[in-house]
Amino acid sequence: MSTKVSIVTLGCARNEVDSEELAAKLLVDGTEIVSEPSQADAVFVNTCGFIEAAKKDSIDTLLAANDLKGTTNVKAVIAVGCMAERYGNELAKELPEADAILGFDDYDVIAARLNEVLQGNKPAAPIPQDRRLLLPISPVKRAENRNEKELQRFRLDDKPTSPLKLASGCDRRCTFCAIPRFRGAYLSRRPAEI
Repeated sequence: MSTKVSIVTLGCARNEVDSEELAAKLLVDGTEIVSEPSQADAVFVNTCGFIEAAKKDSIDTLLAANDLKGTTNVKAVIAVGCMAERYGNELAKELPEADAILGFDDYDVIAARLNEVLQGNKPAAPIPQDRRLLLPISPVKRAENRNEKELQRFRLDDKPTSPLKLASGCDRRCTFCAIPRFRGAYLSRRPAEI
């Protein structure tokens, strides 16, 4: 019998795309995706960490998912997304209701992380770092060094439209915006890939 996962997405259209990419990775490894958190063995909450109201919604959603543990099959609540990346170690200390806080670097091995959590292990939460520094400074050098992978998605809804992520990150250094710090430097997809 396969593990059932529900993915609750908060925040922007980029998170919608990320959730669908996570769903596709989980499906490849034999996980079943269900729409209702109450029907899942594990609930992923794709958090938003941009504004205070979104952070509050993310925490409230994690707590609500945790409340399902006593009355349903839910065994694990896992935080992913921008808030998890930006405040990983803080969330791990302050929010024991989350069985794991996973960062963007965990996405490529998401099924393995899920299995760890379901076996009672708690992977280390991401330590916030300035992700802008993880890529070469020159956009030309970034293109040369990038790891080209075809991205797969599994639609989590039946809407007639779906967001398409053309790029991620940002090279601007606006004082009011933290997105480049946790999403990284600007990285665009190639037209042929789209």
